[in-house]
Amino acid sequence: MAFVPLALKIANLFAYLFLSGVNVYSGFFEDKEKSPYHNNYNTFITPAPFVFGVCGLIHFLLGGFVIYQFFDSATEAVVDGVRFHFISIALLNTIWLALLQENEPIWAWIVILATAFQVTYVYYVLKYKYQPQNINDIIWIHSPFSLYHAWIFVLCVISTFMAFSPKKENPDDKPNALVRIFVILGILILEGTVVNYVEKLKGDISGAIVITWALYGIACEQSDPWIHWTAQVLAFISTFHVLKPIVSKYYFGSREEQTRLLG
Repeated sequence: MAFVPLALKIANLFAYLFLSGVNVYSGFFEDKEKSPYHNNYNTFITPAPFVFGVCGLIHFLLGGFVIYQFFDSATEAVVDGVRFHFISIALLNTIWLALLQENEPIWAWIVILATAFQVTYVYYVLKYKYQPQNINDIIWIHSPFSLYHAWIFVLCVISTFMAFSPKKENPDDKPNALVRIFVILGILILEGTVVNYVEKLKGDISGAIVITWALYGIACEQSDPWIHWTAQVLAFISTFHVLKPIVSKYYFGSREEQTRLLG
């Protein structure tokens, strides 16, 4: 194994440990009034806290990624595909978290956009240049970045409202008409992204599930009728889009196979 690939993989490992450590501290040990995982800065599009459980799944898969990268079968995708971008992603994500804890939502918004750019680059490189060669490639290389890509998009939407919309001080607060319109537009964008994942991005079901999960979280958290029911209805529609290719593949596909065998 050459020195440069090995150094990159070791750097990836330390970046992962750093990112995970910061997130664990913020989620379990940081003052709840500062941690974004406890809705310290509520807006009218903020989802319920359970939505942030997606982070745990992503970190678990990324843990598998930094282990699997040391196997020869992963070297090309990691060294030539992911390259140094995972290190940048880990650092930027940590800075975003720190800025939110310091109540700097506009700077946090800028940083999360930069993070999204890095994640999107890795996502498209892996999807179109480094197709999975086996089940381990799917689980430990492609899946974490697919989930991460969708989750970063959700964070971008949330961070935009944190930076530029009024803070929701109390659960019973109601938005003004302009805020309500922009929140509904944000929810529509999230649902449209689900459709894009399923219909355009080679049936990326995992990414679509993440955003659908966020839509359910928004519906659970927001009491304003316009926002609540828009999120609820679009969550149901997104669920349909997620299930449609699965049903088509496993139900209609099996029926076509039976028809072919029966002549």
